[in-house]
Amino acid sequence: MITKPANTLALKSTDINAGFESNTSALKPKYLISDELVDVRLGMISGLFSEPLPKLQEMASKTRLRYFGKRVSFYLKPYTPVSVTGVSCEASCKHCNRHYLEHMEKAASGEELSSVLSSLKKEGASGVVLSGGSRADGSVPTYEYSSDIKRVKKKTGLVVNAHTGIVSKKQAKSLSGFLDAALTDVIGDKETVSEILGQSHGPQDYQAALEYLKDAGIANLSPHIIVGLYHGTIKGELNALNMLRNVDPENIVIVVFIPTKGTEMERDKPPAIEDVAKIIAVARILYPAKNISLSCVRPGGRYRTALDKEALKSGVNKIAVPSKAAYKAAGELGLDVTEIKESRCCSW
Repeated sequence: MITKPANTLALKSTDINAGFESNTSALKPKYLISDELVDVRLGMISGLFSEPLPKLQEMASKTRLRYFGKRVSFYLKPYTPVSVTGVSCEASCKHCNRHYLEHMEKAASGEELSSVLSSLKKEGASGVVLSGGSRADGSVPTYEYSSDIKRVKKKTGLVVNAHTGIVSKKQAKSLSGFLDAALTDVIGDKETVSEILGQSHGPQDYQAALEYLKDAGIANLSPHIIVGLYHGTIKGELNALNMLRNVDPENIVIVVFIPTKGTEMERDKPPAIEDVAKIIAVARILYPAKNISLSCVRPGGRYRTALDKEALKSGVNKIAVPSKAAYKAAGELGLDVTEIKESRCCSW
């Protein structure tokens, strides 16, 4: 394991976090944030994104070193995803077209869900990711199986993570009865939601959902920022990061758009690796003490090889399903890798 001496210079505070207190557990607002302050802060974040990548990576690396030392975690095997709607979905998202549901375990009733979860436990699983198609209101209806999940969880001790979608206060309260970690996509641009997801929601609905989940008492909030969802371009990702300022997330998970065969967006290109790396670096600078994970949902091949290296340089401290290049880059950067070999979500 390579342990080269690291630069221990601490990152100086910047105007980006003006009006915020930074500590080892959260960035918390000192006062109620006005629309004007939000606009000013978003402008500062946009300015930060426009800086050259090497400069951002230097800042982000120093920040990670200050809060996490040389430690990074590589998650080798994700939890098994289970769709609570089978292959059914009331949305027709252009980037998915139900493709991802086809590759999940299926459970379209409480009885089926109980059976699938019990089987996973017998096979040695310690946890699961519940997912599924969206309802018209934007939610993933895991809450409809609350009593079944509680019963199986009590029996098996499984850790239960779930993709929540946009939830109401009532739905969040139901989820809090069994959910260990809320995996909530956060989209910061209304046009992206309208054109790509075909829904009428806006960024405020995603922010409200996060706040409902937090208020319901779910300890592990792990919002997912989908980079490049608008046809491989950056459109709303910076606003999505800004929207996390009040919810004290446990993890910020960076998902990367994959042009998927059989969908309307199969001919699009994934986002530029430099853009993804900049989003990661900005996330690290904005939320210095938070876990930042590179999701298993990202393009493969040479793209993944190059991205994993840049992600480490940009300040991630977790990578799901790392490439060989990630190990090599970690060694070159003097990072100490901890391998999580058992099945586990990078939100833990």
